[in-house]
Amino acid sequence: MNKMEEIIEKYKKYPITIGLILICIIVYVISVFIYGPSMDAQQGLHFGAYNPLFVFWNHDYYRLLTANFVHFGLLHIIVNCYSLYGLGIFVESVLKMKRYLIVIICSALATSGLPYLLYLFNGFEVNVVSGGISGVIFGIIGALGALAIVYKDVFLSIFKQLMPNVLAMLAISFLVPSISLSGHVAGLIGGFVSTYFILNKKKKNRYDDLLN
Repeated sequence: MNKMEEIIEKYKKYPITIGLILICIIVYVISVFIYGPSMDAQQGLHFGAYNPLFVFWNHDYYRLLTANFVHFGLLHIIVNCYSLYGLGIFVESVLKMKRYLIVIICSALATSGLPYLLYLFNGFEVNVVSGGISGVIFGIIGALGALAIVYKDVFLSIFKQLMPNVLAMLAISFLVPSISLSGHVAGLIGGFVSTYFILNKKKKNRYDDLLN
C-alpha cells in the first residue's frame, strides 16, 4: 500500500480528523505561495484570522470559523496537525462521525466566539490577531474530559495521563504572548460542554453503549 492509499484508507476511517488536517495543509500551502512560509498579523487577517474589531465593525463573522484553519508558520501547522491526528482519531472512533462533528464545530466556534463575547462585554483582547486549529485540539481534550466523567474506566485513565501535557500547554499559552490562552481555554470549554451534553442526552452509563 503506497502513501496515497494509506491516506485514503485513514480518511475513510476518520473522515473528520483527516479532513480537518487536509484543510489546514491546503490553506497553509496557499498562504506560502502568497506570503511565504510565515505570515505576519496583517497577512493573517487577509487570510481569515480572528480579530474582534474586524468581526464587530466589518461583520466578518466567518472569521469565527476560518481562523481555525489559518497557521502562521511551518512549526505552527506541524505541531497542530500532529496533535490533532493523535487525539482526533481516537475521539472520532469513540464518538462516531456525527457526534464528533458536533463537538468539532462547537469547539471551533467557541475558540473565537467566547473571546468575542468577552470583547463585546469589556473590550477583551481588542488588538489580538489569532489563528490555528489548536483551539479545536483543546476541544478534543475537553471531549476526553467529558468522556472520563461520564464513562470513567479507560477514558479516566487516558485523561489522567494527558493532564500534565494539558497543564503544560496552558502554561505555555500563558507565558508566550503570541499564543492565545483565551482561545485554548474557550476551545476546551466548547469541547467539554458539547460532549457532556451529547453523552447525557443519550442517558447511557456504559462504554459499550457508546460504541453502538
